[in-house]
Parts: sequence; structure tokens; C-alpha cells
Amino acid sequence: MGWSNHHPVGLIHYEPQRSFRGYTVLSNNRGDYHPRLIDMEGRVCHRWHCPDGVGYSYLLPSGNLLLRTHANPDAAGSGGIGGSSGAIVELDWDSNLVWEFRNPMLHHDFQRLENGNTLVLLWEPIPADLTRLVGGGFKTPDDPEQMLGDVVEEITPEGETVHRWESWNHLNLEEDVICPLEGRK
Repeated sequence: MGWSNHHPVGLIHYEPQRSFRGYTVLSNNRGDYHPRLIDMEGRVCHRWHCPDGVGYSYLLPSGNLLLRTHANPDAAGSGGIGGSSGAIVELDWDSNLVWEFRNPMLHHDFQRLENGNTLVLLWEPIPADLTRLVGGGFKTPDDPEQMLGDVVEEITPEGETVHRWESWNHLNLEEDVICPLEGRK
């Protein structure tokens, strides 16, 4: 699938002999509330609804949909950063809530593991003394006193953290320098 001036929506090219038969989950990262399951001919076979919006989603082997919601308006300092999310949500085939993990610092990607736990990516302020030691980037008047660092957590179905990895504990301050074209935020 792609986009064309002549056919701006829908299936515009399909070669069955070069395609692997299957379905595709589509969701629009910009304001969509209805992820869709389409077949190889571009027909919508199923549609879910999430009142929190949908960033993107994965179809699980169970037929449930695991998705990232839109950012929470009260995003605890991360609202203006691209990739922000308010929750990771699992919906059944009828759009009923099966599971959710809410945290205003969620961002970008997530993954359901074979053991039923879910990996989530979070922002968290790095220690203030470390912020001052990070090199590079350009300074602006609204630079934070603390930078945000990445945290990967493994979350159980009950919402408990069983493993946590903090990016700043693995920084090499001599090598891990912010690009001069990037702000220090």
C-alpha cells in the first residue's frame, strides 16, 4: 500500500503472486480512535474502538489488540515531546478493556512477552548532578534542570515491575554526547 496523487486512499497496488497472504492492522497515529484490520484486497474486516485514542497497535495471537493510546493532557512534563502516550491498553475483539497500564511518562514502543508480561518504555528524570555532566547539545533559556532518560520496565499483568533498566546507568559521558544540532531537553 502507498499513497498516490491519483488514488489518495485505499489499496493502490497489489500483486498477489508477490504477496504473503495475511491481514494488516492499521491505525492513524494522528487522532484516530478506530484501528482497523484489513485483508489483502484492502477491505476492512474488523474495527476496534478506543476512547483514549490509538497511537499504534499490535494484534496478539489471542486476537486481542495491544495498543498505545494518545498522550495524556496532564503528561507530567512529557506532553510536548513527540511519541508521548498515556497508556498501553489491551482490547478484546469487541473493544472491551482486558488490561491496561497507565503512566504519563510512557512513550514510543512496547512489547508483549511470551510469559504474558509487557515491556514498556518510559521517560524519567535522570539525576540532576548527572544532567550537568552530559555534554553537547545547544542551550536555550527553557533548558530543564534535569534531563529525561529512558527506562525500560517489564510489567506483569497485575501491573508490578519485575525488571527495570535505566539508560543513564549505562552512559559513557565521554562518548555519549548530545548532537550539537539538538537541544538539551
